[in-house]
Amino acid sequence: MYILAKLFTAFLLPPGIFIIALFFAGLLAKRFKKVFIAFAALFYLLSIKPVANLLLEPLEFYKVADTGASAVVVLGGGSNPNGIIKAYPDAFKREFYGCYLAKQKGLPLIFSGGGIKKITEADNAKSDFNLIQSLSDANLTIYYENKSLNTKQNAQFTAKLFDKLKLPKKIYLVTSAYHIPRAVHYFQKEGFSVIPKAVNYKIERNLTFFDYLPNMGSLGDSYLAIHEYFGLLKQILPSRSN
Repeated sequence: MYILAKLFTAFLLPPGIFIIALFFAGLLAKRFKKVFIAFAALFYLLSIKPVANLLLEPLEFYKVADTGASAVVVLGGGSNPNGIIKAYPDAFKREFYGCYLAKQKGLPLIFSGGGIKKITEADNAKSDFNLIQSLSDANLTIYYENKSLNTKQNAQFTAKLFDKLKLPKKIYLVTSAYHIPRAVHYFQKEGFSVIPKAVNYKIERNLTFFDYLPNMGSLGDSYLAIHEYFGLLKQILPSRSN
């Protein structure tokens, strides 16, 4: 019964149902058969865990020696003002680990995140940080950067805040593991010495048969990796044209 339920979820719900539809469209179509089947195969591959792992591997294991820092910088990752915890799950992991690291190292914490909504990520993060600190004896010094809309602006506006606070630009940078290479590039470009501290690892080891069935989780992980590769490509292209 368990196996049948897994197969039902895999092939009668998205993305499986769309993969089957594309495959049968390829079989029945008079034209573009190979195109439909190729898209079905690509969609399937992006929706299974082994391929998602393959895409994530070069991103998630970016290592730098820990030589100490002057502050902890936490990058926002999306939030919603509804509920007690405002940040989305992956973003809350960044906030929680940033608090832990700042307390452990005795350093100030800088949160960077704005967004286009009236209530910014930084506004929501204040509530989350208050909640986290209420559960421990932490009494952190926290600063907020609330203007940034993307990773590049995270680095730019955080650099301005560091200049204002007269803090040395040597930081622990807390963000999701797959986001580390791109985030490190932008912060280094603004003159920071960066020691990455990753959370939200998406790679999963010890795969089973069920990891070869299409699912939205693996498709989402593949999307995150491809999004990061496009971001890294944008960093490379301008430097080659100069």
